[in-house]
Amino acid sequence: MNYATTILFAEERADDEIDALFSQLQQIIPPSTLVENILASVAHLSVPTQSPIQRMWADMGLVVYNEDQDPS
Repeated sequence: MNYATTILFAEERADDEIDALFSQLQQIIPPSTLVENILASVAHLSVPTQSPIQRMWADMGLVVYNEDQDPS
């Protein structure tokens, strides 16, 4: 099988309306405590007792899980 050896590059062009719009946007710098705030919020979340897949199947009524029994 022959593969093309030519590498195509995007052609240089002047800025369009989208580029002009984005150049007017102000740069936003997040606060230095952002990561700590997110981690603190996540730490307060409860751990689900059932995996999302198990919950989906149970909600559809197709599979019934009994967590108290040993897997067969």
